[in-house]
Amino acid sequence: MIARWVDLWDERETAESLALVRILIALSVLGDLLQARMRSAVEAVWAPPPFGAAWGASAASPPLLVSWFGTGAQTAHVAWWLAVVATLLVLLGLAFRVSGWLLVFAMVEMWRLTPDGGDGIDLLLRVVLPLLALSGANATWSCDAWLGRLWGKPLRNSVPAWPRYLLIVQLLWLYFSAAHHRGKASWGPAGGFSAVADVLGDPHFARFFPGSLQAFYPLTQLGTALTMVFEYSAPLALLWIWLDKRPGRGGRFGDWVRRLHVRWWWLALGVSLHLGIAVTMQIGMFPFAILALYPALFGPEEVTKLLKRVRQSSFVRQS
Repeated sequence: MIARWVDLWDERETAESLALVRILIALSVLGDLLQARMRSAVEAVWAPPPFGAAWGASAASPPLLVSWFGTGAQTAHVAWWLAVVATLLVLLGLAFRVSGWLLVFAMVEMWRLTPDGGDGIDLLLRVVLPLLALSGANATWSCDAWLGRLWGKPLRNSVPAWPRYLLIVQLLWLYFSAAHHRGKASWGPAGGFSAVADVLGDPHFARFFPGSLQAFYPLTQLGTALTMVFEYSAPLALLWIWLDKRPGRGGRFGDWVRRLHVRWWWLALGVSLHLGIAVTMQIGMFPFAILALYPALFGPEEVTKLLKRVRQSSFVRQS
């Protein structure tokens, strides 16, 4: 048993899954930062009074950027540019071991500039990014890999699989924990599964005018129920992945799971829920950043096969 445990954490694979997570997370963060700039919210969010409503309104110790650049509005712009540059480097996979930690530093400083302005997705990414920086997420689809080949020192063909496994556990724990924190009756039958409808009626979150989706109330009830089923069943995803990895596992039960594509139905439900959030709610990068972690749920061979199918279908349409 000890030998199998050691083999699990010593397992190696190609880096496509981790590289795709790196790219998608960087795109999510970059989009969020650019949206703040487009809405002229940089100073309002990250600068202290009288320029904004951030760090200066609290009695917290000054962030490092404030100590270095002062308490003026320029510090907010320094933080924003630092985050943008670090995000671009992560996206390109350039000096990734350094740029990954640089982005973490920028995100921590931006949170310290606005202690009450961060949310769960910021905290999650501050956990995920160091893990990616320690992984081989730059071993492919990156400037590091291209420069390595150019200089005759290519990166390794295989990377440790344990960072991807930890990302899977982190994501599934997020879902399972979220289910246990939904204590309002509206998330269950006692409250008529009205939670999603309640959120869509809140002008702070709703993308559409409150009440405009009243005709779809039964669908919102179904969405609430499916959300709870999905989140409570998150630990079972480990079983679906384990059974899918090798066809002979699990006996008749494993054959049944693979025949019905249970894992894929669970993943499709998760993608549908997050896309539904993105379409109907205004909560920033949350749905996109969560979906950016989904490639970790696939083995590298599955990622390459899927991308190959996408390219082939695109080529067929063009032809």
